[in-house]
Amino acid sequence: MQIGLDYMQMRTRAQYYGLRWAGISLLAVGGILAAAGIAYYGYLYFLRAGLDDYEALRQDATLIAAAVPSGTDGGTGASIVSLPAGAHSQRLAELDYMEMPSSAAWPVGTQPTASRLIVPALGIDAKLDEVSVSGSSIARYGSADNPAAGYASVTANPGERGAMWLFGPAGPGVRSFGGLTRAPGLITEGEELLMFVNTSERNYLYAATHSEVVPAADLRLNSSDRATIHLVVPVPNGWYDHFLILSGELIGVR
Repeated sequence: MQIGLDYMQMRTRAQYYGLRWAGISLLAVGGILAAAGIAYYGYLYFLRAGLDDYEALRQDATLIAAAVPSGTDGGTGASIVSLPAGAHSQRLAELDYMEMPSSAAWPVGTQPTASRLIVPALGIDAKLDEVSVSGSSIARYGSADNPAAGYASVTANPGERGAMWLFGPAGPGVRSFGGLTRAPGLITEGEELLMFVNTSERNYLYAATHSEVVPAADLRLNSSDRATIHLVVPVPNGWYDHFLILSGELIGVR
């Protein structure tokens, strides 16, 4: 009888200590999960806090219309900015390009599509492939799993009056658009930022005017009566719920 009571007491103690350690373990796991959640949202806040640094406007540029919406769904397009006449005349002569202001561009639909994009200051040298984008919304085009993979030339072709939209992935390398994140700093510092766009017939030169950030769900493709270019890459790195837009205006042709 005594042996049976001792066994029952031992079992009760074992259960007690087992439950206590199980409770301590669950409490520790809960603390780790809570800390991980706080760290995650803290990191997310840190990433999004830097988005304002991507906003830049060239000093000699004139803002015509800010964040022009396209359609009636409340979406946001790229701002329209113009450069002063003759701002790059000397540079065009050095590069052997003829001056071609936006007002002298061809009508939409008359020129070949873009085949190559080179932005020396940002380390970009990408071949461009046309991708069909349904309507004017690209909210579905970028996601965390596949953020704007590939490239698209939409609305206007190089040298045409209208907006040419080019999309690229955010990864490293000359074929991606990851280097666009350096553009706002160059614009702010007054550095030259030229974009060379080639077609099967001619080469066009665009000068960067400004950069801005739009939430992915709000971005819409918009255009204007000027010959502009808009390079788009998803940001911030690792989250990709916004788009960084680097815009420029046509200045030359060769």
